[in-house]
Amino acid sequence: MKILSISTATSDLSVALNDDDRLISEKIEENQRNHSVDLDPDIAGLLKEAGLTLQDIDRFAVAIGPGSYTGLRVGLTTAKMFASILGKELVGVSTLQALAQNFAGEDALVVAALDARNHNFFAGAYRGEEAVIADGHYPLSSLLEQVAALPDEKVIFVGSDFSKYQEEITAALADKDLHLGEGSENLLHASAIGRLALTSPVLDPDQAEPRYLRRTQAEYDWQKKTGQEFKADSAYVEEV
Repeated sequence: MKILSISTATSDLSVALNDDDRLISEKIEENQRNHSVDLDPDIAGLLKEAGLTLQDIDRFAVAIGPGSYTGLRVGLTTAKMFASILGKELVGVSTLQALAQNFAGEDALVVAALDARNHNFFAGAYRGEEAVIADGHYPLSSLLEQVAALPDEKVIFVGSDFSKYQEEITAALADKDLHLGEGSENLLHASAIGRLALTSPVLDPDQAEPRYLRRTQAEYDWQKKTGQEFKADSAYVEEV
């Protein structure tokens, strides 16, 4: 099965081609924020190098969240469009689970975390592909309490630059063998999305939505202004 994978969930742009679990080719652009401009040319270049076309792809896979609101929409919209027009399969993969795959061979609890500002993180903890702490939006203190309560002796943090939180993390997990990801260790690889996509459920392109894991600031402002609770048929989108 040939899988084209996309990640626009972070400031890094990554696309990859997998044939089952074998990587054909991958391209990563670090700290590249023009995803809407560069994604299509990167995909075209990757396909050309491999001697393939979009019609040769069996499954499109995308980092479905959490991550940048705009970035997630860019990646998912592109994957949905390809899958729908070409009649191919679409799969959404957790951004955090894909990040955890950077340390897939380690005998450790891997905490994948993206800085969500104000001492909060989008985070999930994994042993291999098993989710031990569910993907969510956590205050750092709450996340550390949950990690500290787990029996794992070795803990790896991956995803963000953790340097400004190092003292707090180290103090909370003083009894753990701790490693904080640095540099390229924190890159999100589309090839990992492709591997996980092999066993992920297929989505309906018309129904697939980003998994933001929290409301946008505009939604919070709307709720404060109107006093209304969010529901499936919330008037928020119509009003804005």
